[in-house]
Amino acid sequence: MIRRFLLSVFVFLVIAGAAVFIYRYQILQYSAETFMRRALPDYISIERINFDFPNSKVTLGGFRILNAPDFSSKYSVEIGEISCRYRLMGKLFLDGIEIFDPIFTKPLINIERQRDGRVNLVELGKITDPSSKKRAADAGAKNETAPSKPEPSRKTSDAIKLPDTFNIKEGSIIFTDRMPYSRPHVITFYNVNAKLILKLDSSYSSVIDMASTGEGDLDNDKTQKIRWNISLKPAAPKLTMSNRFEVSNINMLVLEPYYDTYSPFKFQSGYVSGTLIFDFDNGNIGSTNEIHMNKVKFSVKEGYENAEFWQTTVQDLTKYFTSFGEIVFDFKIKGDMNNPQFYLGPISKQALTMMAIDKVSAIIQEAAGGPKNPTPETDKTQAYIDLIKEFMKKK
Repeated sequence: MIRRFLLSVFVFLVIAGAAVFIYRYQILQYSAETFMRRALPDYISIERINFDFPNSKVTLGGFRILNAPDFSSKYSVEIGEISCRYRLMGKLFLDGIEIFDPIFTKPLINIERQRDGRVNLVELGKITDPSSKKRAADAGAKNETAPSKPEPSRKTSDAIKLPDTFNIKEGSIIFTDRMPYSRPHVITFYNVNAKLILKLDSSYSSVIDMASTGEGDLDNDKTQKIRWNISLKPAAPKLTMSNRFEVSNINMLVLEPYYDTYSPFKFQSGYVSGTLIFDFDNGNIGSTNEIHMNKVKFSVKEGYENAEFWQTTVQDLTKYFTSFGEIVFDFKIKGDMNNPQFYLGPISKQALTMMAIDKVSAIIQEAAGGPKNPTPETDKTQAYIDLIKEFMKKK
């Protein structure tokens, strides 16, 4: 009897051991997934988590970050798939895991600016701040029927150690701006491939520094390229941000809300390429720009026909913009963001100076009866003008 009992126990243990061995990855999957989901903050959701234990890899699908309050999109970030390698910080998943080489595939990033200037990516601090969770918990306590998620026993950063650098592939960015006009102005970028650097505080509750380098297509048009190098300090009291853009064949009308207020011209068409630099330091702007404009059609705005503008006249700018097939135009912006000051760059200044010299030369020739009837005096003056032209070309 005892032998039969012991044999039964032995058979049961063998079967149980075989079952555990056969289903060991499913068991690990369940425990690891449960651990990760409990470590997630309330503002992040994930549809599925798949572990590749033999190769120490994990794939997340349907990753979403809630948007800040009072903004139109429900989510600020939606990522189709995140793949990465991992390392256990101890012997068990409960000891925490460290993430390496994360790749975001087909992410959608919603950037929105309200009419009062608030930007959702900056306002995310309202949902990531631990104190906001306490307020939400206090509010939920008043309604006993409301479902509540149990608070994790420790900080997210204790359970999951994240890297600073993330790679983005085949992404999309939708920028919705409600500030310039009463209706939203939307700019979209597709085929975004970029590197994102995020420096978080020790509790992973707020972003200290953010930076990105990458490229994408404007409005899903592969002929309209934009490359960027951006850094942002979200915690600064006023906008503190560095931006460098290399643009190629961009339809300038897409940017109309940002230049129309400061331009004496109404543009009907045109494409721009070049370098745009916008640096913001606690609300002050410093900007240096050089653009090449093609296929430009424009008209002078009513009331600006004889106005002075950007250290010159609108008439001279009109002649400059219509005298060449490709227009090279450089300018600077300085001062407070609410009242920026615009200045012509050295290339534009030189071109306008050359035009002024040509105008003087034409007046002298006309006064002397034209080039067919020169006098010694006009010859000498013309020689001086030619000398000045050569000097200006070499500057």
